[in-house]
Amino acid sequence: MRAMVLHQLGGPVVLEEVDKPRIGPSDALVRVRATGVGLTVVIMKGTPGRVTSYPRIPGHEIAGEVIEVGSEVQNVRNGDRVVCHFYLTCKACRFCRSGRETLCENFGGNVGMACDGGYAEYMKVPALNLCPLPEEIPFVEASIISDAVAAPLHACKEEARVGPGDDVLVIGAGGGVGIHAVQMAKLCGGRVLAADLSMGKLELVRELGADEIIDCKKTNLSKEVERLTDGKGVDAILDFVASSQTLEAGFESLGTAGRLVILGYRPPAVFKVKPTFRVDPLVVLAKGIEIHGSRYVSMAELIEAVKIVKQGKIKPIVTQTFPLEEAERVHQLLQENKITGRAALVI
Repeated sequence: MRAMVLHQLGGPVVLEEVDKPRIGPSDALVRVRATGVGLTVVIMKGTPGRVTSYPRIPGHEIAGEVIEVGSEVQNVRNGDRVVCHFYLTCKACRFCRSGRETLCENFGGNVGMACDGGYAEYMKVPALNLCPLPEEIPFVEASIISDAVAAPLHACKEEARVGPGDDVLVIGAGGGVGIHAVQMAKLCGGRVLAADLSMGKLELVRELGADEIIDCKKTNLSKEVERLTDGKGVDAILDFVASSQTLEAGFESLGTAGRLVILGYRPPAVFKVKPTFRVDPLVVLAKGIEIHGSRYVSMAELIEAVKIVKQGKIKPIVTQTFPLEEAERVHQLLQENKITGRAALVI
């Protein structure tokens, strides 16, 4: 089969002919139809320790069809349309059994990093990682649900606790996950302030429901938030950039009892600068501020994300599609901040 293969830390992915995967008793073989491509892959393939062995086929946002199942598999059948959960978990520890499997005590790594992923025509995956995909959702749109749509669902509902009337600041609003966070925060009833560095991205974000847009190239983020909230600050912040600059500006933008939710990460190995930021403990105490780390989603939340896409409440935004062999070109465009929303490989 054709696959894009990573051979070394931080290296490019290259097109190769490799053997089709052979499944075990608890696995399923998926014919990949589309794979979402986001900055997560770029970051992980350049961060020491995330890829467990080489060669490796990246890609975790997949949509496709089950074509073979192992002897112990009961949750999917041949012909099922599916998307895939990103985390490899034990399904048995106290966190997995309580619906918080992203904190699994026996965490096995990530699809596309600890096992081969979806930059290929076929992909082997533990069958319990697969989520049913309705016929109504096209494969290209479906491919990004498992990360770009599902992650904001968890962040808005469980971490930021966005409710009707809340002022919500989304930093990195035009990116692959941020653009869906804008929609999700609106769905939860929030008034959304969308911040990014590109007016082209911000114009699309406005079309998708953002109440206010902030061009961070032209204005000071915290001062603009202060103006737009009449000096009160925002109730919640979703930071998909998570640089020291955005985190400190976000912290300054929080109102009383505000929640800062960190979803992005910029590892020094990739971005060549530390992302740490300063927090004044007196401000945290006086204003009752909360700082949350949002780790992906549960399988139940992935199922819910698929459901709300089917209902038309969230629109998956894939602005560009590419053939499999152009995956490395997409990585470069992402690093140059030249893709609005998500890109996808059509296989």
